[in-house]
Amino acid sequence: MAVLPENFSYFWTLLTLSGIYVVVKLARFGRREKHLPPGPPTYPIVGNAHLAVDKDLYKRFKDWSEQYGEVFSLKIGKGTMIVLNSRRAVHDLIDKRSAIYSSRPQDPQYHIALKGENIANMDADAGWRSQRKITARFFAPIKLDSELAKISEAEVTTLMHDLLINPRDFSKHVDRSTASFSSIALFGQRAKSNDDFWATGAYEAMEAVNAALSPGTYPPTEQFPILSWIPKQWLASTARAEAGFSIPTRIWTKAREQVEARRSQGDKRESLMDELLEDEAIKLDPAFHGTKLANFVGALMQAAAETSALTMRTSILFLAAHPWVQDKAQKELDALCGVDRVPNFSDFKDLPYINCIMKEGLRIRPVVPTGIPHRCTEDNWYEGMLIPKDATIMIPQWALSHSQYDNADAYNPDRYLNHPDLAPTYAASPDFANRDHYTYGAGRRICAGMHLAERTQWRMLARLLWAFRIEPDVDPVTGEEVKLDTEAYEEKLITGPRPFRVRFSVRSEEHRRVVDRELGDVKGVLGRWE
Repeated sequence: MAVLPENFSYFWTLLTLSGIYVVVKLARFGRREKHLPPGPPTYPIVGNAHLAVDKDLYKRFKDWSEQYGEVFSLKIGKGTMIVLNSRRAVHDLIDKRSAIYSSRPQDPQYHIALKGENIANMDADAGWRSQRKITARFFAPIKLDSELAKISEAEVTTLMHDLLINPRDFSKHVDRSTASFSSIALFGQRAKSNDDFWATGAYEAMEAVNAALSPGTYPPTEQFPILSWIPKQWLASTARAEAGFSIPTRIWTKAREQVEARRSQGDKRESLMDELLEDEAIKLDPAFHGTKLANFVGALMQAAAETSALTMRTSILFLAAHPWVQDKAQKELDALCGVDRVPNFSDFKDLPYINCIMKEGLRIRPVVPTGIPHRCTEDNWYEGMLIPKDATIMIPQWALSHSQYDNADAYNPDRYLNHPDLAPTYAASPDFANRDHYTYGAGRRICAGMHLAERTQWRMLARLLWAFRIEPDVDPVTGEEVKLDTEAYEEKLITGPRPFRVRFSVRSEEHRRVVDRELGDVKGVLGRWE
């Protein structure tokens, strides 16, 4: 009879204990730890991962906050997500404790797609602070309301004329207008047509970024480390991530080269890229080495063009579906401007309803409905709840703006009649309960271009409503109006309405003559940037 080795029992004991340890660890993996904010029940290993892939996640944030509290948590594998559907919590944590709430999650997909060269997702380090300072200075109200104001108004005038000539292509005209003003301000170059490089580059770049980073399109390796064992070459998401960097980098490198070629011929203009290429200190700053300078200015243009265009499409869609809103706005416009002149941004305080329409468009369908995630860089406590280090912190733009008002799903600009100022005023106020909306974010990561965005959108809304009636398209067979679907939105990280059709009808021949006259007046303003 064979005799087992003396250490055989120790081997099996160790193996058994190891097995128990693994089982216990797996059972705990994905479980909500003690002291975390409450949230939906978790399952072993996955936690709440099955809930986080919901295409209507931004709506679920509101539902869960009603069930579990305004500050709640989701467990995604080993990761923790804290959702702040509370104006007070956003103020107390993101605004007042920005020093530890201004970083971004360490998501491998983002690192591949952006490589730390997109200001929106850079960590809150010296490079980000350098770029942020330049952005805030360049897009300061005093600058936007002086030399850049005439350019912005000229581009909106061109948009009005484009709509007179070819109203069916309104989306392309809006895209060109927002991109052209951005490209003049940032690169000193104008987009002369809808298919111009300066008109299409920003949207091509953003499409690549959206394809790479939209939720649910890539494996969550940060939360489930075992997924990192999958060879990258097997994943289509890796190719999309690499394209998310290579496509914008190719576009913005070409843009920089065109500016350098122009400058080499003695044609130096007033733009951010011209200014940075002139600045000797920039050449020594690591934040702008290699492709970083081109991607910095390019990322600003992507954000400025894309978000304004998407927001304008939302406002156009909802205005066409709600003629009573146009009636109120046009009554106000007619009382101030008549048919003799177009409105200007200097009329802001005399046209309060235009501001209401702008705010309601930003509220009802923010372009990033889930919000852009933050990361907490150290353990922190809030009202007896633990916010653990490296937790992903969500400022749920849609949920926050739909939790404040009664009948929040209804489009009603009247709800903003008591918010006469622009968004930065309310974002900077300690009266967090009176915040108008959260489309521009909060804290140190609040959108540095919001002054630009507000002025661009206000000018477009004011002038388009002054000149046109916006109505649903008519079916050529039945002669009936085509019903507009205000719920038909793209399922992307940065989102806007799915394609829709409306009619832009000039309000009178007098309005048409003023637009033609204005176009003649601004040709010289825009010609110097072509």
